[in-house]
Formats: sequence, structure tokens, C-alpha cells
Amino acid sequence: MLKTLLIEDNADATEKLQFLLTKYCSETVVLLACANSGKAGISAIAEHQPDLVFLDIELGDMTAFEMLERTDSIDFQVVFTTAHEQYAIKAIRYSAVDYLQKPISREELLAAINRAQNNPARMLREQVNQLAQNGKTKAALPEKIALTTAEGLVFKKIHDIVRCESDRMYTMVTLLGGEKLMVSKPMGQLEEILEGQNFYRVHNSHLINMNHIRQFVRSEGGYVVMDDGATVSVARNRKDDFLELFSKF
Repeated sequence: MLKTLLIEDNADATEKLQFLLTKYCSETVVLLACANSGKAGISAIAEHQPDLVFLDIELGDMTAFEMLERTDSIDFQVVFTTAHEQYAIKAIRYSAVDYLQKPISREELLAAINRAQNNPARMLREQVNQLAQNGKTKAALPEKIALTTAEGLVFKKIHDIVRCESDRMYTMVTLLGGEKLMVSKPMGQLEEILEGQNFYRVHNSHLINMNHIRQFVRSEGGYVVMDDGATVSVARNRKDDFLELFSKF
């Protein structure tokens, strides 16, 4: 059973989520308490030591991200809830179990709880703690990143990502050793998440890890050879900027 807290400043949203958890998730979740503000949420976390927290992003006295930074010990998994879309990227950076938009459906809730059950809480805790300690800058990413696939979240070291290739609304991520993951996010979102981690978009369809470039070849318009043996063309309008970055390595 997942010991669970609900932190939400809207009474109607609290009541609906309580109902869904009680009716459909009673075999996997035990709801310990509800809090209606960030301050009350911090106190509830300290008192109950939950495994899972459903956390509204816009609380009355602070945001969820500010609340996490003020929490002494983050020893739980997080499912962010919100009525707004603009926080999705930031929630991903916090490696949340899930990011649910209100109104929350039964299917979405069950999927989120399933991820919480099947993903290692310690891994999530370490990622959130590292981000809270390092501050809110984009460069302060955890060692690992949560990649969303059709099966759920897959955790991989950022350093092990060799390159990302756009596939419309999906992204094929190639890792050291040849492993490939089809990520259920457009490449633009991954590019933003990985900003500050030595990744560069050499082409509209390719984002590469500068740490895994084996060779740059000037012929045929210019292309790079990656550590996995793949060749990736460098767009003409990006070549000068790329070479300036490349010269630093």
C-alpha cells in the first residue's frame, strides 16, 4: 500500500480526487491526510512520511516547486496536478511520477498510481533532492532523466544519451551500447530539458550529445560521427555556431 497525501488548495478538486482514490484505488493507496496550502503540506509530510504525494502546482501561499525546496527531507514520489499546461516542462525536470491535468480522469489516475508502484522511489527521491539542493537553474539537472515511453517512465543517465532523433511527436533516443528508446515527447521538449548539459541541435531532426562526438567531417556539407557510429548531418545555418562550440572540446 502506498501511504499517500493530497496537497490541494481547491476544495472541489480535493473532494473529487479523494473520491477517485477511495473508490478506485483503495487496494493500492491509503490516503493519510489532505492539506490545503504549501505550509500545511510541509507539516503533513513531516508528520506522515508518505510514499506518494499528489501535489497541486499552484497552492495558495506558494507553488509546489517552492514547497519542495522548503521540505527538509523528500522521501516520496510526486504526482503533480494542475489546471494549467505551462508547468509541464518544469514538472518533468523534477522527475515526477506523472503530471495530471484537471479534471483528472479515473484512467489517468490509475496509470499514475501504477507508475508509482512500479518505479523505484529512491531513484525519484535522489533526483528531486539533487535539484532542490542545486537550485532552479536549467544546468542543475539530476544525474538521471525520466524518459516517458509507451510502457511508462524509464530512467537513464544523461551522460549515456548519445543522440536524439525527431519522429514527429515522438523522439528516438539512442544510448551508449546501442539501446534505443521511443520517447513519447517531441524533441523540442527534450532539448529544453537537456539545455545546459552539452547537447546541441545540429539539425531540425537531430539533437546530439557533444560529449559523444567522435569526429567532424567537413565534406558533403559537414557531418559528425557519433560514438555509436552514426553519422549526423549539420545544417548549413547551424554550422558556424556548431564549430564554435565544437572548438571548445
